[in-house]
Amino acid sequence: MNSAKKIVSGQEKETKGVPVSVPSKKQMGSGSGFGGGNKKPIVLGALCVLIVLILCIGVGVQQFRPKNVVTVDKEKISMSDMMYPIYEVESQYAPYNEMYMSAMGTSFWNSAYQGSGGTGEGVSEVTNAIGIKQEIISREVQYEILSKLASKNKFTLTEDEKKEAEKNAEKALKGLSWFQKFQLDFSKKRLTSLFEKRALADKYRESKQEELNKTVKREDAIKDLKKADYRQYDLQFYYASVSETDDEGKSKPVADDKKKSLKAKIEEIAKKAKNGDDFTKLSDDKDKDLTFEKDGNFVEKDGWEYLSDANLKKVKKMKNGQVSQAFLDESSGYYVVVKMINNNSEEAYKTACDDAEKTKQEEAFANWYTEEETKHKIDINTDIWTEVALGTVTTDIVTAEDLNDMNEDSSDAASGSNE
Repeated sequence: MNSAKKIVSGQEKETKGVPVSVPSKKQMGSGSGFGGGNKKPIVLGALCVLIVLILCIGVGVQQFRPKNVVTVDKEKISMSDMMYPIYEVESQYAPYNEMYMSAMGTSFWNSAYQGSGGTGEGVSEVTNAIGIKQEIISREVQYEILSKLASKNKFTLTEDEKKEAEKNAEKALKGLSWFQKFQLDFSKKRLTSLFEKRALADKYRESKQEELNKTVKREDAIKDLKKADYRQYDLQFYYASVSETDDEGKSKPVADDKKKSLKAKIEEIAKKAKNGDDFTKLSDDKDKDLTFEKDGNFVEKDGWEYLSDANLKKVKKMKNGQVSQAFLDESSGYYVVVKMINNNSEEAYKTACDDAEKTKQEEAFANWYTEEETKHKIDINTDIWTEVALGTVTTDIVTAEDLNDMNEDSSDAASGSNE
């Protein structure tokens, strides 16, 4: 009580001489203020403050409580957990979005989705923002399922693999300010845990893929491939283009005097080759009109853009080591001289067989995983996930300019370490 009187007394001394700054005794009433008397207004005020404080704390807790985006069995994946996978994708496309906007008239995210479910022809019922968002959550669900299967089957990470996960986390955080990390909810601990989960899932995936590969027979995978279609012709050639691009980006023939000059140059190449000169050294490297391709090739079924069908037939009949005439092929738009290196390479056929086998192996894994996924309870919180607009989640926090600066810093650091 004495301390309260001192406070009031002090206030009166500090305000002495200042008009109407302290209420008169009549205004205050006897025994009013901190010294006693009617405390009802103070109590009511304190209660109001307390209620507002409780409400603010409640809203704050709700705001900062992790929002669960998806639950896989009993494991909850929050929006905080999803921030890095989203950031990964958005930062991949952010530097190109402005160029995409200039070229296509719309953002990359609003363009037709070309991934799984897209038509591949620029026409899709969903945008990239929606389609790629589905890819992200499907991928994170798969990581969760595979990592749990890995643990169940006694898969573990080595110390080196754990260190690699930690390095990946450090790399992901590099260049971000403390405030950006705060906004993204990134920490070394959180990202290390994420990379460890991915590493464990990938370890199980590789093991399962090896197991499933044994069920795929190569002869079945390649049975529809015709070897003759994939006959590859390896060659070296010189060429000069007899067309150019105008200011509007359209192709047009070069001027007649230019064409005459190119004709003379390519005929001179053919003449030198016939005389037995080294085919790789028949032109001046500074001559911008002529281009030399040392490791050219084409495949039987695909044709070759540098020659018309009629002239291409002549090339296919050439023997190994043989040099062609100067082909002045107006229809293709090129003047060409060819040296055949190998007229019956199996490289393209082998590559096609390998690709066909790999496709079947990947299908085997996809079929296995689709069945495995049905064994797990997956619950996506659409109230949260539907509101996520890909292309806007992290791009205001880490802009395309920020990413460019970070890449430049990384390049400078790499070049500095090499010196």
